[in-house]
Amino acid sequence: MISTIGYGGKKPEEFFQELESLHPDLVIDVRENPDRAFLGTYTRSGLKKVLGERYLWIHELGNRSRSMPPTLVNEEEGLRKLTELLKKYSHVVLLCAEKDEERCHREYIKDKIEFRPK
Repeated sequence: MISTIGYGGKKPEEFFQELESLHPDLVIDVRENPDRAFLGTYTRSGLKKVLGERYLWIHELGNRSRSMPPTLVNEEEGLRKLTELLKKYSHVVLLCAEKDEERCHREYIKDKIEFRPK
């Protein structure tokens, strides 16, 4: 199962409470550069500190231009990695900054995986 979450406009306590309510086995960061977050809590190191081994960044799934449809860093390689992880983890949450899933490339990624031939 794949869910998505965005931290935009949320206080860290609110964001982490919402994230934990999803009960993820793995949280996959799909931002192109997770070290540029406005709040240190949302940087790669900040998320790793809170989530530990449940946090993973897949650089290849980052949206280079924030465009829709997205221009992913390396779409095929990123989707391959995600497909492999979904064989190992029953619930994966895709994370990005955009609060509106419909305006974010994580929805595009989710759709690509769900409609990808097995």
